[in-house]
Amino acid sequence: MTRSGTMMVWLDLALGTLNVLLGALALAAAWALLSMFTLRALAPAAVLLGLGIGVLARLSLPRTRRYAALLAVLACVTAAYYQQVLLAAVRVANTLGLPLLTALRDSGPGLLTLLAGIALDSMLLAWIAAGALLALLTAWPFKRRGF
Repeated sequence: MTRSGTMMVWLDLALGTLNVLLGALALAAAWALLSMFTLRALAPAAVLLGLGIGVLARLSLPRTRRYAALLAVLACVTAAYYQQVLLAAVRVANTLGLPLLTALRDSGPGLLTLLAGIALDSMLLAWIAAGALLALLTAWPFKRRGF
């Protein structure tokens, strides 16, 4: 492989990874927004999050499918925790009567991650694990038969 070919492979890998991670955070923000409007945790949406991330990883990283599957699991867990941090910021804003951006800025990442960790329960963790498993299975390189 030539030097420019190797650079293109690494560039594809870096941009695909960035696409999966940013897409996962966007899906988590949409899940948090839906949870804010319904005033419920919506834990089963973690399965939809896993499906979306798995499909995104499969399409963004077609050459490195095993890496895409492992990245999909990592991105799913990270996105679910990010969603919990956003919901913690909403709880702080509602409790103190502040706008959301002010609550995000004033409370800081330490308090928000602490509150997100406190809000995790076993049922939510089970839904997140199911979503991560679905992300893994969606992005995994299974052999196709008949093609």
